[in-house]
Amino acid sequence: MKQQIQSWWAGLAAREQQLLSIAAVVLSIGALYWFIWQPLQQGYSSKQNALRQAQVQLVQLQQALPQLQQAGASQERVGGSLAQIVSNSSRTYNIRVSRMQPQNDQLQLVLEDVPFEQLLRWLAQLQNNNGVKLVSLDVANTDSSGIVRVRRMVIE
Repeated sequence: MKQQIQSWWAGLAAREQQLLSIAAVVLSIGALYWFIWQPLQQGYSSKQNALRQAQVQLVQLQQALPQLQQAGASQERVGGSLAQIVSNSSRTYNIRVSRMQPQNDQLQLVLEDVPFEQLLRWLAQLQNNNGVKLVSLDVANTDSSGIVRVRRMVIE
């Protein structure tokens, strides 16, 4: 096979060999661009967009935190113990609590990844309907757009 290709190449005129060599280089560069560079660039661009969206959501959450803390400051808790309220309402909002640890009259929670908007609705419901006060909230971005990880949330 190799010998056949060599004899075919040798049978071509010098100008044809030069033309085929240039075409091979152009095709190689095109293949590198279309199959390697462009997909890498598109992946990078989509990750940058996801990062920007996550940063915007983080800012929104940080801005909403004082309002949520203020809203629950003066209300009385309604609906049973704090753990019962969290258990019932988290099921309603489809939020999975991975750890719940009572501390005096407070409750420390760790949540599995949750959509940001859903977390805000749940926190508002806890404060407005049950008088639960948000003491502190520690969230982190995830790889998924619109999803946050609640590393620590303290309520009372």
